Amino acid sequence: MNFTINVQITGLEGIADLLQKLIATNPVTVSAAPVAPVVIPSPTYNVVPQVAPQPVTQQVIPAQPQQQMTAVPVMQQPAPVQAPVAAVPTVGATYSAEQLAVAATQLMDAGRRQELISLLATFGVAALTELPKDYYGAFATQLRAMGARI
Repeated sequence: MNFTINVQITGLEGIADLLQKLIATNPVTVSAAPVAPVVIPSPTYNVVPQVAPQPVTQQVIPAQPQQQMTAVPVMQQPAPVQAPVAAVPTVGATYSAEQLAVAATQLMDAGRRQELISLLATFGVAALTELPKDYYGAFATQLRAMGARI
């Protein structure tokens, strides 16, 4: 089986003009080499012959006389007691810029302004208004560690 693939590229007229100008200014001898056709082998499929289903034969088993069953007492184990499971929050507390400002003001009023400035610097900002919202939780944790109520 042979396949022929034709490729047409449109919208390159500007490039063709540019190439013609380059060839005109720098003459180059171009020889076209014969191009061998690309042969793509056709896929091979394994075909499994279908076999007609065989009828199922049933074997008759003679009945056995039933034996007398006696009941054996079984000790029952008490069911294990499960402790109640407390719900674990999947989302941490969220803080607003106002809540962080109130907590930071508590530290400022306590005379810990320089520590607050150092804390802001650890987050790479000079002011609370520059703190990205992604860092609000971590900043609140640090404020709480410093003694602020938030």
